[in-house]
Amino acid sequence: MGVFEIAYNNFKSNLRIYTAFFIAMVFSVVVLTNFELLQYGDAIKVLQGENAKFTSAVLISVIVILSVFLFFFIWYATNIFLKNRSKEIGILSFMGLDLYTIGKIYFVESILIGITSCISGIIIGIITSRFFQTIIIKLSGFNIKVVSGVSVKAIISTIIIFMAIFTIMTIKGFITICRSSVINLINTSKKQEKIPKVGLGLYLLSVISLLILSYGYYKSLNIRTGNIFSVVPVIIIIIIGTYGLFKSVLPVIINHIMKNKKILFNGDNIIAINNINYRLNKNYKTYAIISIIITATISTLGAAVAFKKIQENAQMQRNIYTVSIVSSDKNEINKDDIENIIKETNKIKYEVNPKLLVLKNPDPKYIGDTEQVIMKYSDFENILNVNGNKKELEKYNKDLVTDNNVITLESPQTIMSFATKESKASINGQDYNITKGEVKIPVLGTGLSQSIIVVNDDVYSKLQDKGNIIYFYGAKVESENKSDKMFESLQAKLNLQNGYIMNGYKAQTESQWIKFAYAVLVFLFIVFAIVAGSIIYMKIYNDAYEDKEKYKTLIKIGTPENEINRAILKEVSIFYILPMISAGVSSYFALKLAGDLMMSNLFSIYILSMIICFLIFIIYGILSVNKFKKIIYENLNLNN
Repeated sequence: MGVFEIAYNNFKSNLRIYTAFFIAMVFSVVVLTNFELLQYGDAIKVLQGENAKFTSAVLISVIVILSVFLFFFIWYATNIFLKNRSKEIGILSFMGLDLYTIGKIYFVESILIGITSCISGIIIGIITSRFFQTIIIKLSGFNIKVVSGVSVKAIISTIIIFMAIFTIMTIKGFITICRSSVINLINTSKKQEKIPKVGLGLYLLSVISLLILSYGYYKSLNIRTGNIFSVVPVIIIIIIGTYGLFKSVLPVIINHIMKNKKILFNGDNIIAINNINYRLNKNYKTYAIISIIITATISTLGAAVAFKKIQENAQMQRNIYTVSIVSSDKNEINKDDIENIIKETNKIKYEVNPKLLVLKNPDPKYIGDTEQVIMKYSDFENILNVNGNKKELEKYNKDLVTDNNVITLESPQTIMSFATKESKASINGQDYNITKGEVKIPVLGTGLSQSIIVVNDDVYSKLQDKGNIIYFYGAKVESENKSDKMFESLQAKLNLQNGYIMNGYKAQTESQWIKFAYAVLVFLFIVFAIVAGSIIYMKIYNDAYEDKEKYKTLIKIGTPENEINRAILKEVSIFYILPMISAGVSSYFALKLAGDLMMSNLFSIYILSMIICFLIFIIYGILSVNKFKKIIYENLNLNN
């Protein structure tokens, strides 16, 4: 019997054993296929301008992120698969097969699993692609008709990415087998690693780990330093601290619990606590990785909502005026002339016509930050009364600009900012207190891209002769969809030499790529949550086989079934709860960081993310407990 025939027979007979592994691989391919079909599909090709450019960039970024996640997911899954087959491989060696031949059998069998997973995943991906694309397109707000179709490029790209990763991991397994000894392979599933003693060294490491983690959290609260690269060190510090948490802090805590006899010998606690202690010491890296994945999962949904808020604000800013005209020449912004031109083809709903002061910025924070745009409060108040945002005046009232106090309006073009959040503004050599900063309400919309400082009228009058005046006209018209002729007339008759005209109606759809990013990130959140749950499920599945003999021994010496079941429940629950608690704390600071950068409050979405992850983990937990019991009680007669 040849290598391929043996591998093929193993593949057919063992399919039920590695069902979880097979399902995990198929799921990976389905997700990748859907994104590849979306990238190469006809739906996205019809987009124009900014939407086409940024949507393509979002899809490429997502596929890269997915590929990295798949790499680690497949690496972990193949390691579990190889470990579960180690005893079988050792027995084959005792039967006379050399390790090189056994390695080839493993390689062929694994490749058969990979090919079957790839084909199954692609077929399911193609079937579900229209539904997936419809949801993404609808959430993005694109007016695109989704048609059924299969892109050969998308299928080839999926096959190359998945099979390349899977083949690398299979070769790694082949090399592992060839370098192993027969005895080690047979005893792998029974091998019990010694639990290190909790001595001074581990206590010291736990203190250092807590200090590192605390420092990382502290730095995340002060991320706006003006340095775009300041985020990376904070992430690395928190990751190192998380590893230290599972390596030293939790074992120290559990060691103290084990010393408390009242807790340890209370019912079935001794079984569960000893197993938890052993598993944490043996698999701390796995649980640290899971915690990091959950943190990334929750942060993904937070980023998605932040992007949605950014898109809504961008839409609001662009939609506030159908036409915006800016010029440094007063004669070019003649309100009566502009009104007459607009009224030839349309009707005006509302209009604003403020003057703004431009001063040289004495303290530029970045390249291009050379000017300050100043607005007097009476114009600010009038604009909000006119453009439908009167309620905002309750929050931004006149008291905020008394004396040397000012309000700063954030540029409508700003998506995120690494600049230090300022509490003072220097205007013409004098410092002013910022009472409300980075305000993102629509005042002049996207007609003026700079940030604006709102001062009281007295201060404005004193500064008026210190700089240059620019003139702004903005109007909202009734029939925006019929405004093409109006813009043609404005361009021709005004013939601006010292300014420009902005078409707010045409610009309204240019920010929809941000909503597309939101839709994709929401989907990624679900994918990452399932991946995290799947990794824990596979780990517990593997642990159940390792613990099988121990539990059988406990049953044989008379341990009641209900105590065994409670011990299993506690053991399984704690391995979902510990990474969740760690990730819950880390993701709070991660979303605080993201909220600071994107100038949004993400606390409510943090709570929602935690609830969704918790519900997903409850489902996985129930499945894990049932599977654990099934493995323990398999072929066991409880009456004997």
